[in-house]
Amino acid sequence: VVDKRDRTIYLITSDGKLRGLNYVNGEDRFPPVPFVPAHSKNWSLNLVDGMIYTVISQGCAGARSGVYAVNLKDPNRPVSQFHVSLGGGAGIWGRAGAAIGPDGTVYAETGDGVYDPPVDKYADTVLGLTRDMKLASYYTPTNREYITKKDLDMGCISPVVFPFKNWTLVAASGKEGVIYLLDGKSLGGADGRTPLFRARYNNDDVDFAGRGFWGSLSTWEDPEGRRWLYAPAWGAPSDSMPKPKFTNGPTDRGSIMAFEVVVESNKPALVPVWISRDMSLPEPPVIANGVVLALSNGENARQAKDDGTLLSSADRIQTKTGNAVLHAYDAHTGKELWSSGDLIDSWTHFSGIAISYGRIYVTTFDSRVYSFGLKE
Repeated sequence: VVDKRDRTIYLITSDGKLRGLNYVNGEDRFPPVPFVPAHSKNWSLNLVDGMIYTVISQGCAGARSGVYAVNLKDPNRPVSQFHVSLGGGAGIWGRAGAAIGPDGTVYAETGDGVYDPPVDKYADTVLGLTRDMKLASYYTPTNREYITKKDLDMGCISPVVFPFKNWTLVAASGKEGVIYLLDGKSLGGADGRTPLFRARYNNDDVDFAGRGFWGSLSTWEDPEGRRWLYAPAWGAPSDSMPKPKFTNGPTDRGSIMAFEVVVESNKPALVPVWISRDMSLPEPPVIANGVVLALSNGENARQAKDDGTLLSSADRIQTKTGNAVLHAYDAHTGKELWSSGDLIDSWTHFSGIAISYGRIYVTTFDSRVYSFGLKE
């Protein structure tokens, strides 16, 4: 993560140490700080108000899943953490890591594992943590046992937090294809199990691979003050989903779904407005100047063969579903404004889009970086 004001780039190396480098000449800003377990699997770093956060999943090298934070404002750079399991279960592997609210609350979604709140085991749950990694509130779906049994992780996606009317809302989701709207001040209410809004939009097949919502959710407030939520859907829309105003043909492989956040019966709710064209597994979208930018990754997301045996990484690499394609959509209607088509001849895995100074950057499996800009 980059701190432009301080001209510092922060990163974690495989020994688990946090490093801060001057991005002009590469010099160390401070001695390496022990941050996370060595060889653990970390996801995005986020820097907010002098605190750096990351999350851990999968138990690599025995690391416990959880949220980790280091206070850069303290000269001693103390580290705090909140573990959600005794081992690698209940992993947090949303692409954008943890989401940070305006009051400093840290939000993260956990994956399949053991659920036992009295001993801080929170599988398939949305967590709300304080800056020093204490539990403030949580939301666990009432069908949590079913979600865990069917391997419909909630840990596969990062939530997004935003202001709406009198609420600070947290939008969360997962492989089940359900989107939740939660009150950021008390995620699940008094019992920890009650959302403000819940609806299914995807994964009627109850499939744990290549279905549901993956990566991270995105949000935008348009010039008229309307609040939007954009979700990267893998697979076809649910039959129970209300028909959006704008559609762009069948979307069996995936799409970007766009919702307007509204108030219904004195509570926030989602109204589907548009579904993009068919996409070969979309990565998290980015909104810029009224344009939704989204990347089809072209990956084979299946995890098992027809006979039930697992596909190896080599198998999946050899059976990619296409090439990565960058799409630009009108943020209000989903009309495609531009597409990279066959320009990118490779595919990508768990990647995304970066935007800086009018340029869009995309990376691919074969270690190339593509830069796109507006045509003069």
